[in-house]
Amino acid sequence: MRPLVVFASVPFSEEDWQELRAVAPDVRIRQAVGEGASVVEDHIADAEVAVIYGHQDFDPVRAPNLRWVLTASAGVDALIGGQLWNSPVQIVNASGIHAYSIAELVFAMILALRHRLPYLLRAQQEHRWAQREPQAQPAGELHGLTMGVVGYGSIGREVGRLAKAFGMRLLATTIDPKLRADTGFRLPGAGDPEGVLPDVLGGPDFQRELLCQSDIVVVCVPSAPHTRHLLGADDLANMKQGALLINVARGAVVDEEALVQALQNGHLGGAGLDVFAQEPLPQESPLWDMENVIITPHIAGASPLYWRRLMMLLVENVKRYLAGQPLLNVVDKRLAF
Repeated sequence: MRPLVVFASVPFSEEDWQELRAVAPDVRIRQAVGEGASVVEDHIADAEVAVIYGHQDFDPVRAPNLRWVLTASAGVDALIGGQLWNSPVQIVNASGIHAYSIAELVFAMILALRHRLPYLLRAQQEHRWAQREPQAQPAGELHGLTMGVVGYGSIGREVGRLAKAFGMRLLATTIDPKLRADTGFRLPGAGDPEGVLPDVLGGPDFQRELLCQSDIVVVCVPSAPHTRHLLGADDLANMKQGALLINVARGAVVDEEALVQALQNGHLGGAGLDVFAQEPLPQESPLWDMENVIITPHIAGASPLYWRRLMMLLVENVKRYLAGQPLLNVVDKRLAF
C-alpha cells in the first residue's frame, strides 16, 4: 500500500503538518505556496489529496492519483464550470472554519450601527462631547429584536447562536428545513448542531416573510448562479423600514444598486458590508460616504488561527478517507446551477 501524498499551495507551517503526521505517519508532503494554477500543476503529479486556494482552478489530468481537494475558502464559486469542477475529483470546502470570526464581525457591525459608534468615533476625533446630539443616540438594544439569517449553514448557525445569547428572536432559511442537523465541519462549541435554535426555520419560500419580520437581516448563502441577486430591489423593499442588512456572503448575492437606493432613500437603517459586486470596491461607489454603512475589505473570515483550523479540517477528512468513511464538506456540484 503506497503512502498518502498530500499537496498544498497554502502556507501551512511545520507545526501544522505535525498535526497531519499524527494521524498519517507515512504521509508524503508536497508544498509549493502560491495562488496561480501553474503552482499546482507543477507540483501535484503524484498527489492523492490537495489543499488549494478557492479560486485556484487547474487541470486535474496532471494528477492521475488525485481523489479530492480541500479549498481554503468556503466559497467555491470561482471554480464552477472549470476544469476541476468538470472532473470526477471531489471538492471539499472550508465551511465551518470561519464561524467564530465571521459571526463576531457580524455582531461588531450590528452593535456599531445600533450604538452609533461611527458617529461617536468621529466626535472623539474632533474632541467633541456629543452626548445630546441626535445622531449620537443609540437605536436601542438587541434584546427582543428579530434576527433573520438567510442561509443557515455553519456561519449562519453561529450568528444564530449569538443572536439567541442577545435575547433575539431568530428566523432562518435553508435549502431543506427538514434536514436540521449540521453535518459539516464544526469548531468546538460553535453553531447549532441540531438546528433547534430558530423560532422558525423555513425553506427558500420563507425568505419573503423573513425579510418582512426581521429587524436585522444577515446574508450567509454561498455564491452560485442561482443565488445571484437573491436579494433584489423587491426583496429590499419588503424589509422593515429602518432594518439593518449585513452581507458576509458574496457581493453578487445582493443587488448592490438596489441596496444603494434603499439606503439613500432611508428605507434601510444601515448596512454592514464585507463583500461587494466588484472588489476592491470602486472609489466612486456612494457606499464609501454613507454614514450608516460600515465597510470591511472582505476580511470577515480572517483570523490568526485560519491555517490551523483549515488543518483541523484536513486532518479530520484524512482520517475519514483512510478509514473509508464519507468526507465532511463535500460540495454538491449539482446545487451550483
